Amino acid sequence: MTARMLSAAIAAIMGTALFAAPNAQAAAVVQISNQDGAGEGFNDPAAPNAAAGCQAGDTLGACRLRVFQVAAEQWGRLLNSNVTIVVQAAMNPLTCSGTSAVLGSAGPLDAFSDFPNAPRANTAYVSALANSLAAEDLDDTTNDINTQFNVTLDAGTCLNGTAGWWYSTDPSIPVPADRTPLLPVVFHEIGHGLGFTALYSATSGASLTGSVVPAWGYYLYDTETAKLWKDMTNAERVASTINDPDLVWTGPRVNKQSPKFLGPPAKLIITAPAAISGNFDAQTAEFGPSVATSPVTGDVVLVDDGSTGTGGTGTVNDGCETPFVNAAAVSGKVALIDRGTCNFAVKVKNAQLAGATAVVIANNAATGLPGMAGSDATITIPSLGVAQATGTSIKANLGTGVTVTLGVQSGGALAGTRSGCVRMNAPNPVQQGSSVSHFHPEAFPNLLMEPSLNRTIFDKVDLTLPLFEDIGWKVTPENLFFFDGFDPNPCTAVQP
Repeated sequence: MTARMLSAAIAAIMGTALFAAPNAQAAAVVQISNQDGAGEGFNDPAAPNAAAGCQAGDTLGACRLRVFQVAAEQWGRLLNSNVTIVVQAAMNPLTCSGTSAVLGSAGPLDAFSDFPNAPRANTAYVSALANSLAAEDLDDTTNDINTQFNVTLDAGTCLNGTAGWWYSTDPSIPVPADRTPLLPVVFHEIGHGLGFTALYSATSGASLTGSVVPAWGYYLYDTETAKLWKDMTNAERVASTINDPDLVWTGPRVNKQSPKFLGPPAKLIITAPAAISGNFDAQTAEFGPSVATSPVTGDVVLVDDGSTGTGGTGTVNDGCETPFVNAAAVSGKVALIDRGTCNFAVKVKNAQLAGATAVVIANNAATGLPGMAGSDATITIPSLGVAQATGTSIKANLGTGVTVTLGVQSGGALAGTRSGCVRMNAPNPVQQGSSVSHFHPEAFPNLLMEPSLNRTIFDKVDLTLPLFEDIGWKVTPENLFFFDGFDPNPCTAVQP
């Protein structure tokens, strides 16, 4: 008997019109169900901003809908299913401020267990996957995935310096620095609805599928406790949710393929003075050359831009004003800049204009690394984001001289792995909507299903598709990820 899991936990929003992606050659058909009312979101009759990347003759609503159809088409080409996957979508006002914004959210509307051809008994699979495995629609009255995206971004009031969404679907066209690309966000969020979600509560540790084990419970593993999530108590899962770097994925395909996608981790390597020398965690930028191929060594100079910005909310070291007061000192050096006030690409471009050879951006929060998102095709110098403590240590030693290399750590583990297993996002404290159901942000190069927006990943699925294979998805032959079974799997806790 087929059991439904999530219908009571996730509120469905029923749509009135379906828009099929132009997907004639795809193995799966993905449809977008428009949830917006008349005159709003996908139905907005206004002319789009000329700088937003829309096609000639588009209304703003049609322009937005085209992005969703492209994302649907891309997923359709990757996955096998003879059951149409229905994604209900809306452009809604979501949380936004001058410094942060919820770009979008998504999740499955249902999950099922013990259906025909289910890979495991008493195991919950999201509806799109369950339908594909069963070769039938297990509930044709309910859509499969719910998504919503922040319409307020187009008002220009979210994220200082951001004019709105970028609606072009062509990855060869650089995204303007003042716009946020919608396609990578939609592509990422639909991925959650297709199964890139744990189906466990990040706060209570309880399964969202009751007594039935979510499929992820067989592959989420804590290297410290040596337990799979399916074998943990709720309290143990709560502890594991914030147990970075020990929360990993033990699926065989993801870990077998990880060396093809991941490289050595990016590091800020301090070589002088000896008292603070070492390799320090760093976040790579989405713009400029890669530190893996273009490492830079130099002496560090703290930028002074002479202004704390409008209302005094910034610092003289945030690099948002140009020319720098100490531009002559910055020239030929590695510029150290505080996070805050303006976007990362602006900071790095200003330093480049001053003649800097590279940039290090120190976080303005006590935990984590700067996101280093942005876009500017004219940036030619590398940059890294580092922890606040790393920046503070460098500043305290500038009087005697600090020499650094922006590069990668040679030898050792691949970026974003632990004991050979790919790590999952497990920050402390818990980040709702981000914890567990993402790859770890230290993966390098960046992956589609990391918690932060990867502005340049318009259609690449990297390790996401092997993870989908681990949980039961069948992918189209040209996208099949093979692993031979003879070489040892790098993950020491790999599961069948």
